[in-house]
Amino acid sequence: MTAVELRSEPESRGDAVRGAGAARLPALALLAVAVLLCLLPQFGVEMPPALAAIPDRFILPWRQWAGEALTYVAKDSHIGPVMVSEITRGIAGVILQPMLLLQGLVSKGLTVGGVELPPLPWPSVMLASALLGLRFGSVRLALLTGGALLYAALFGLWDATMLTLASVLVSVAFGVLLGTWLGILAFRHPRVDRALQPLYDVMQTVPIFAYLVPILYLFGFGPVGAMMATVIYAMPPMARVTTLALRGVPASIGEAAAMAGCTRGQVMRLALLPSALPKMMIGVNQVLMLSLTMVIIASVIGADGLGAVVLKALQSLKIGRGLEAGLAIVLVAIALDRLGQAIAERRPQHRDAAGSRRWALAFAVALVLPCLLAPMIPALANWPADWSVSTASWWDARIAQMNLAFAGPLRELKTFAFLWLLRPTKLFFLAVPWIGAVTLVAALGLLLGGWRLALSCGLMMLFVAGCGFWEPAQLSLYLIAISVALALLIGMPLGLACAASPRFNAGMRVVLDTIQTLPSFVYLIPVIMLLGSGDFPALIAIVVYAVTPAVRFTADALRHVPGEIVEAARMSGASRWQNFGWVKVPLARPGLLLAVNQTVMMAFGMLVITALIGTKGLESDTLISLSKADPGRGIIAGAAMAFLAIIIDRLLRAAAGGQAARP
Repeated sequence: MTAVELRSEPESRGDAVRGAGAARLPALALLAVAVLLCLLPQFGVEMPPALAAIPDRFILPWRQWAGEALTYVAKDSHIGPVMVSEITRGIAGVILQPMLLLQGLVSKGLTVGGVELPPLPWPSVMLASALLGLRFGSVRLALLTGGALLYAALFGLWDATMLTLASVLVSVAFGVLLGTWLGILAFRHPRVDRALQPLYDVMQTVPIFAYLVPILYLFGFGPVGAMMATVIYAMPPMARVTTLALRGVPASIGEAAAMAGCTRGQVMRLALLPSALPKMMIGVNQVLMLSLTMVIIASVIGADGLGAVVLKALQSLKIGRGLEAGLAIVLVAIALDRLGQAIAERRPQHRDAAGSRRWALAFAVALVLPCLLAPMIPALANWPADWSVSTASWWDARIAQMNLAFAGPLRELKTFAFLWLLRPTKLFFLAVPWIGAVTLVAALGLLLGGWRLALSCGLMMLFVAGCGFWEPAQLSLYLIAISVALALLIGMPLGLACAASPRFNAGMRVVLDTIQTLPSFVYLIPVIMLLGSGDFPALIAIVVYAVTPAVRFTADALRHVPGEIVEAARMSGASRWQNFGWVKVPLARPGLLLAVNQTVMMAFGMLVITALIGTKGLESDTLISLSKADPGRGIIAGAAMAFLAIIIDRLLRAAAGGQAARP
């Protein structure tokens, strides 16, 4: 290389840096203007009314349009000669049959050829569940699966648990089938994949209550509508995992199957899907856990089971009974989660025919023998009432004592949080003018991702500002901001400790697995017990629910920093804190931003549920739309919340991508 070339290389690199800096100047200037617009009201500067709040004459009637569109689709629209309502009701009828069959099998009984058959006795279901745990896991898993059902029977929750299991299993079956089909379609056609990704984002960020309204219109009130809501909520992870799992299969496997004479469908069915199955089981597990999360929400639109028991107990302030039913949901969720993990992690093994016959015989005996003995021993047919116990009154008494004993400290804590944290933050967000918020979002998009991101995020924020729900949107955002900040302040140091200490990480993993397994609604029970309703209890529930990804992703990001770089910095004389602050954190920054992203998404997921304990943001409007049969209100408020979540997600992803791309 000549001297001229040696000089030109750093010069060209400097030109590129200066060019990039010059390109960032307009974005930085726009960001400074946006921040100034947002802060002016905080210093008592009055802005023109049209800039502080969009005038009513400029707010389009989105609610009316959405309500009329849904009513038209549900009652008057046709596909050819067939009405859409007839199609949706037909789908509901088809879906209802397997649910009724499974519910009849385990709870209500069946009528076959005019003959009424009783449901399976409780020992049959319990023993079969324990055998499944033993077959795919260990004795400990068998005790867990059987023990969860034993708890349900012991506390008089057998029928409710069986109805919940039946609806969850049918929902999981439909969610897995639909998700697998969409995942295969996206794997084969990249354009379909690009089209489906934003749809998945919307399905997972729209508040649950928002799409319960159109589901009620299309599929009716009852278990089918609840199951359709569950499938919509739980299916996207299965589709995404299926696509990723198929992309991870070595191309040589598909090529070998094609060279052997397999058709395209046979290559997928006989080669690619079996190879991707272990990774796909992660998606099945996610569908299962998300379906259990919907158990209580589905009870709002008529689903029976444990969710209905919990909801009724909370509405009547019978917290003890709600705790018993909530614990049953937790035990069932943990048992199904561990069973799903055992099946996913199980390696294919060669088993002889005799071993398979022994397992089949054991299942047959477990199912059939109690059925044969039940007519002679009535206690086997139905769990005797004399065998049931209840701790509801004990819990109610303890809760009353705790509230009496801690009334003073809890009142002081709530007052302190309200005066010094909740109220100032709420007033700050309510004072932010719409023009400042829209400009801020667009400026961040321009700075982090370019004009396309700026345009899309700016338009979504403009919709939020102009849809008629600006104040509720700010109330939702203020709770999200405080919750995410607290979750990160708690979770990131814990993640750092997990990355530094394998022993501490092993202990935290048990805690985090338990937190992540619990259905989100369960967190509201102890919060209501001790703190009542309102923003402060909602804040506590959101922080507890959202801290898990902050810990996990922080630990994972720091753990994957290349060891040779850390060692080189140490050998260069860097102290422990310099190594951490100057080496580890910059290299782990994309992973840390991902931790923030996932914490925000989890906070939005829990925020939706807090509408049931009195929060007043967009989540409240989506819930009110159910009780007032106002579909337009629920749809538009849900869309506004989804847009807020998508804006934050896109900006954080762009920030993480930009950090990863920098040298």
